[in-house]
Amino acid sequence: MTPSPNTMIMDRFIDRLERLHTAPQIAFQVLRLLQSEDFETRRLVQCLEADPALAASILRLVNSSYFGLARNVASLQHAVTYLGSRSLRLAVLGFGVLKQLVADAPAQLYQEYWRRSLTMASVASRLAAYNADLKADEAYSAGLLADVGVLMLAQLETKSYINLCQRVPHSTLLAESERELYGFDHGAIGAHLLHRWNLPEDLTDAVARHHTTSGPRNVLSLSTNVANLMADALWTTDAAQVQQARRLLETEFGLGIDGFITLAVDCKRLIQESAEIYQVQLAGQIDCDELLHEARKQYMDEAMEAAIDWDSLAAVVGQE
Repeated sequence: MTPSPNTMIMDRFIDRLERLHTAPQIAFQVLRLLQSEDFETRRLVQCLEADPALAASILRLVNSSYFGLARNVASLQHAVTYLGSRSLRLAVLGFGVLKQLVADAPAQLYQEYWRRSLTMASVASRLAAYNADLKADEAYSAGLLADVGVLMLAQLETKSYINLCQRVPHSTLLAESERELYGFDHGAIGAHLLHRWNLPEDLTDAVARHHTTSGPRNVLSLSTNVANLMADALWTTDAAQVQQARRLLETEFGLGIDGFITLAVDCKRLIQESAEIYQVQLAGQIDCDELLHEARKQYMDEAMEAAIDWDSLAAVVGQE
């Protein structure tokens, strides 16, 4: 198949990025080993030992307050055994893949990137509780990696991209502006990078379409899209995304107002735990009371509009 012009443009961008960053081969070797539930601990440990920074991060994770162990774990062997495949996959994606790219992110985007990524990861993984077909670890990974294209563009086109992000909010408007300026958006180039790194197709599709609210989607892509809306709704309660997220959660996951708030409260805790794991200080607070007030107000407004429309229809029918 002949590559499309957009694909060739994205390849040139990724080639530039890979001249700045070595592809995290050790991390991908670990991820491949973890694809099997009965992975060999010895081989996994040997692989991790080849990347001291990644190994140190794994040890720091297992000894963090998140796990609350009574005694410190000093060996990778014990750390791998204790964490299990799910936690290891998430740790390797975060510490082995993202940390390398985030380290060189411009200061203007660093805080916003982590806030959105940890929120999307937390929301997407929590939605697994409401859909048996969604795997929590895969959803967390998709949310965590959804904005990896933002990091790429910020490093490769720093001046123009920082200016763009300061002018345009992170929404479908940003994606449209990126396509006008570069020929692709951050979802597309992020997915293309992950595809070149041989990550699963379902994950790359979710990353590519996390700003897309229409068309057929599998449950992983859908959860990432909801998580993207919630990344705004949770932190900015007057955002239009509150209404969009609430509607999508109701139609696709069966969550009414009470379920919406329960999800918000659960995710507030998960986001804080994730920030501790990745050693990130997030600015601002999630105000669940204000979020509930806004969600209920929007719900009542919609109900009132529907009642008025119904009365108008009844009046017209009555005149016939």
